[in-house]
Formats: sequence, structure tokens, C-alpha cells
Amino acid sequence: GLRIFGEAPLKTGVISFLVANHHPYDVGVLLDQMGIAVRTGHHCAQPIMDYYGIPGTIRASISFYNTYSDIDRLVQGVKKAVKMLG
Repeated sequence: GLRIFGEAPLKTGVISFLVANHHPYDVGVLLDQMGIAVRTGHHCAQPIMDYYGIPGTIRASISFYNTYSDIDRLVQGVKKAVKMLG
């Protein structure tokens, strides 16, 4: 149920996604409570998101200071949030 937006081959370290039918704010709040920092919302692109029927996205920014462990925590956090939201 993971939907990733912007899959260009030369994409930067920003990953915008949705999880199944869960609202991005709900997933974002749970991730925040797990100590995982993401952004949620329209990210200054509400007109285009409205056009495509997207309620907003969850956005993770990956940079040179992130470790593989950080990525693993994000993945595990998303899985845990999905279980919590049912």
C-alpha cells in the first residue's frame, strides 16, 4: 500500500509518499511519537495535489548525515504506524 511520488531517475534525497488509505497527518504524528522526523501536508503544492486528489503526502528528507540505521528506523516506523492505524 505504499505510494511513492516523484520517481525520476535523477531525483534528490526527498521522498514523498502515502501509505494505503491512511491520512498523511495520522502517519506523521505516529512517526513523530517514535522520534522519526518527517513533514506532512501539501508542501506548497496544494493546487496540484487537489487536482490529482491527493490529501497531502508524508515527506522524508535524506542527506549525507543519515545512516542506513536511520532508513531502517523509518521503514520500521512506517510499518508500525500502519499496524497501529489498522
